[in-house]
Amino acid sequence: MQQAATAAGSAWQWYETTDAEQAYAFLRAAFIDLEVRFSAVGAEGVGLRTATARLDDVAVTRLHYSAYTRVHTSPDGDLNISQIVGGHCLIEHGRTGYVARGGDLVLVLPDGPLDTEFHDIDTMTVRLPRRLVDEVAETETGTDPAGLRFDTSRPASPALARHWSLTVSYVVRGVLADRATATNPLIAGPARRLLASAAVAAFPRAGHVAPRRGTGQVAPAALRRAMAYAQENADRDITVADMAAAAGLGTRALQYAFRRHHDTTPLAYARRARLDRAHHDLRAADPATGATVAAIAARWGFAHPGRFSTDYRAAYGRSPVHTLRD
Repeated sequence: MQQAATAAGSAWQWYETTDAEQAYAFLRAAFIDLEVRFSAVGAEGVGLRTATARLDDVAVTRLHYSAYTRVHTSPDGDLNISQIVGGHCLIEHGRTGYVARGGDLVLVLPDGPLDTEFHDIDTMTVRLPRRLVDEVAETETGTDPAGLRFDTSRPASPALARHWSLTVSYVVRGVLADRATATNPLIAGPARRLLASAAVAAFPRAGHVAPRRGTGQVAPAALRRAMAYAQENADRDITVADMAAAAGLGTRALQYAFRRHHDTTPLAYARRARLDRAHHDLRAADPATGATVAAIAARWGFAHPGRFSTDYRAAYGRSPVHTLRD
């Protein structure tokens, strides 16, 4: 038996099968190439059930797999991070091994092979493309992507594991709850980077970190180019690298310049540009035609109405509802 379905208006796609080969094909396509070393498939098959939602090239999958299976992974560089919801799995890397149980967080190593066995496992798994992880690691920590490696499947601390779990929960409830928010690039883009940032923080990594040297004097014209780019592209999901390229600067130099001259960050400035656009639309909208604060906020990349209202009040001294009504 094999079934696949998507509900109208939902960001989630459901898939289930009891055929072992179909289940293995799904695991290889969704997560990582693997070699099945052993599988104890019962009379009713393997019992694979999944629900997957996407943020562009990031996939979030709730998965239940009932059969006892042992696999050997062949890494491709992408990060697959699983929160164990139920069941348990044995993780073996070289001569070391441990059992991950409910509540534990596991990274399937992106830079080396791993042996894993699991039975009746239930997980929430996020797959992050390596280029996204490299971009975030370089921007936020200064790590050279060429030397970035993840050498352990365990998180650095329980606190950082909880931070990952809360980040995923926010994305699932606040972004993936509806197809409209999940496919809005102004919402999906920051959510992707938020997950990548939490992943880089959660798992120990090896790599060269460039020394924090003085960035030198940034010409005012270069900073103005970055600011103009953010204003002109407020309807797009832009990154620090995009703004730096427009200014003709490195990302570190741009961040330093924004902090020094405006006491903010490039992305915070870009966010304020989007907030200004939302303010303009609220002033121009007529609530009698069905315009709502939530719809205008989402249009400009603000998926959480409560957070949007807080930011708006801090910027303009009144609530967005009052602006819309007036």
